[in-house]
Amino acid sequence: MKQIQDKTYREFADIKHHIGTLQSQQLSDEELSLLYERLKYQFTNLNQQVAVTQTLKPSSEPQPIHKRQKIKRDKPLIQQQGKSIALPKILKQPSTEQRPKKTKGKLKSAHIYQANVLNRELRLNPFSDLPTILDEDLNKGVSNLIQSGFIPRDVDLGPAFKRGEELLSISQVQVQNPPEKNKYYNTGLSENLSKYKVAPQKQAVKQVEEYSSSFVERQSVPREKIQQTKVVRKAKYIIEIKNGHYVPDFHYQIRNFMIWGGIMHIIKKLEKIASGQLDGDRIAQLAQSQFKVHLIELYECYISRPIMERLYILNKKQFSVDSAIVKIQATVRMFVASRKYRHQKRIVQKVIRIQKEFRLKQTYVYTINQIKKNMGQLISTLENRQKQFLLEDLNQKRIEIHIPSYSIKQFQRLSMSHFKSREGLQLTRLFALKDPNVSIIFVCAPLQEEIMAYFYKLLEVAGINAEGRLFFIHPENINRFPQHYSLALLLYLSPKAIHQISELIKGQFSYIIPMRVGREEFLIAEYLKTNIYSGPYELIEKYSKKSEAIELFRQLSLPVAPEYHKFVSKDDFVDKLTVLIMKNLTVQKWMFKIDIEFNGRGTAWFSLEGVKQFIEIKKFPHGIEFKVLRELVQTLLPIKTVLAFPQMFTFEEYLDNFIKNGGIVEAYPNAQKVQTINIQVNLENQGTYQILNTSTSIVIKEMSKVGCIYPQNVLNLNVDSLIQPLAEELYKQNIFGYFTLSLLSFNGAFYTKSLKFGLDEYIGATILATAMDTDQFTYIPFVYHPGIAEQKFNDLFIKCRKEGISFDIEKKVGTLIWLSDQIEKGVLSLLCLGAPKKAVKLTTDALNFLQQFGGNIMKTNSHQKQDTFYFIDIVSRLRQLNSEGQQ
Repeated sequence: MKQIQDKTYREFADIKHHIGTLQSQQLSDEELSLLYERLKYQFTNLNQQVAVTQTLKPSSEPQPIHKRQKIKRDKPLIQQQGKSIALPKILKQPSTEQRPKKTKGKLKSAHIYQANVLNRELRLNPFSDLPTILDEDLNKGVSNLIQSGFIPRDVDLGPAFKRGEELLSISQVQVQNPPEKNKYYNTGLSENLSKYKVAPQKQAVKQVEEYSSSFVERQSVPREKIQQTKVVRKAKYIIEIKNGHYVPDFHYQIRNFMIWGGIMHIIKKLEKIASGQLDGDRIAQLAQSQFKVHLIELYECYISRPIMERLYILNKKQFSVDSAIVKIQATVRMFVASRKYRHQKRIVQKVIRIQKEFRLKQTYVYTINQIKKNMGQLISTLENRQKQFLLEDLNQKRIEIHIPSYSIKQFQRLSMSHFKSREGLQLTRLFALKDPNVSIIFVCAPLQEEIMAYFYKLLEVAGINAEGRLFFIHPENINRFPQHYSLALLLYLSPKAIHQISELIKGQFSYIIPMRVGREEFLIAEYLKTNIYSGPYELIEKYSKKSEAIELFRQLSLPVAPEYHKFVSKDDFVDKLTVLIMKNLTVQKWMFKIDIEFNGRGTAWFSLEGVKQFIEIKKFPHGIEFKVLRELVQTLLPIKTVLAFPQMFTFEEYLDNFIKNGGIVEAYPNAQKVQTINIQVNLENQGTYQILNTSTSIVIKEMSKVGCIYPQNVLNLNVDSLIQPLAEELYKQNIFGYFTLSLLSFNGAFYTKSLKFGLDEYIGATILATAMDTDQFTYIPFVYHPGIAEQKFNDLFIKCRKEGISFDIEKKVGTLIWLSDQIEKGVLSLLCLGAPKKAVKLTTDALNFLQQFGGNIMKTNSHQKQDTFYFIDIVSRLRQLNSEGQQ
């Protein structure tokens, strides 16, 4: 140990001699200040380093010489530059008493360690555990311990060889205020010094004065010279470039071992710029940056302001140009990136919208296909049940479920005026109770007690006992859904009402009698496990179209008018119409009819009567040019076309609906008197048919049907020969039930016109008249007068008796008036029993009374697109028929 202390003091004396040599040279104040700070730091930590030698104790266990054991870094710890550094434990060789006996002969293997060589493991990994220090290593001296890596190079071992008491005592205290400290000490080393108070001991006053004299002199420097100090930056860790080369710093390398490659890359750049002191932490930050290092950032690594200013002046022009270029590039790239981002954002938004629409379309198509699939399964099941229904005998006791519903398309229901009231005007079906084997379940909206009492009285007049055979079912959700929902759809959406019907028909033979067959009736029939008194829905829908009915009539060799019905576009419509006119020059008027419409709603006519150009063309029938006639037709078509309900369509809208839904163009007879004849037929499930009645339509606006006169007396028809082939053909396709065949009569001849399936309001009136033992009557199912809505229910019937508008119970002749549901809606029906002329007169008198009772009204232009029948038009037509009958 004495040898180690002597050698250490010799090294310390060399350091002091070196300090004196440096002071003799003419160094700048800045360099002397930095050198002094470094030496003073080593001297200050001298007392801490002494603990190294005090903790060296001999090992309690024997250790072989040839084998070195690794130990972990633990105690003792010393404080160096604000960090804790662990020193290795020094193990002594065991004493001679404990050492094992040596074997004679030479050692078979031995390990030779060269002096002053760093251990291989430390050379490869500076952070690995330090090896054990043996006596052999201690005998080689402290220098060998430092070079071999046992003691870090930056540890000052001077305090380990002190004699006597400690030269310095170290305690944490603030020597001066932080602002004053920053003026004089600007390095990381000076910051650590500010944490300690230097207090000289009594025995070592002279040594303290030797090392602190320069520090005192530094404090006495005038303020003017202090302000001229060139160091203006702080740095926690300083490295240096001298003569264009980096001065290696082993501790700095270990401190930034993970990013050393990036640091060396930046240092190489700094070597090309200038020599001087550098901020090590700033260089480490740049090495960790992911962006390219600019020249100005390299300049900021220098601590001395004069170097930075000199470099900036040399490169000022380059800085300005580079800054401008960078600014321009950054601005341009910003706008380009912004524009690209906005463009991509719009594209993404469109893509998202397209994806949503596409997925929505997929979901919609999938749902529709599932509905069709489920509907197909239900219909196929019902068709199988219907085939069995064809074999049933209808003369047995049965329950008829009457659903007077307009099961038509939604836009048709929306365009019907007083839609709900029209469905409620079919209480005439109740008179089917004339058959004692029949019980009726009647589905309708809730009725007033006066209306129900009125019909129960009429049933008594007809000799019908309805007790226990008549049941009214009201859908419970009828007021929860929109008003344009059909009665069948509301019943399907009312589970309680359907359950009531299922309880009533349980174990009994039953079937549904619809008005206009729709899918809702089939769904209800499937739910109730019952049948429908009608044919398959697809065939019913097919032959309800006028164009398909014409094809059926032509197939059965029934007379049809010149027509065409296969139109593709508007231009094709004009072309085909021109061809029809060229082939039938004698026809003055052409009728247009939309397939799916009824009661004249989709009817229009194109008249060429009185057109001078057409008259000139007819004079030369063989020289007619198609182009000339087509231009004439195309010009006159929007002008000369008259719509039956102009409040529902404009001409363009009508033509669009005509092309979209299909339609027919047929010739209208050139006759003074053209009438529509209706033949009502009941085609039973076993193929037999019954002709219920015939009637003549009461028509306004050329083709708008508002009522009927029973029976017809216009044509002498063999009705059986006309109906038989039609009934047989329909029954072959499993079509049965109620249907109406319409004919167009003129000059003793007729054309077949259309087919209508279902028990409509006119067949219901026939059932009532049959129950009253007559077939002569006049029926107007829908009369609307807004003035009636302002009157009271009882006042209406009291004034009817006063005016003689009544019904003779004994003779069963007279006028029957009933409301749909409430008088406040102003809608009612008229049925006058009697001979045709008398029935027309009774109807005219009743309409005149209603006009007096409700007041005179004028036509008003309604903005609603509905099929409004004006009261004044109906009154005028009945007055005209009455005057013709009186003549």
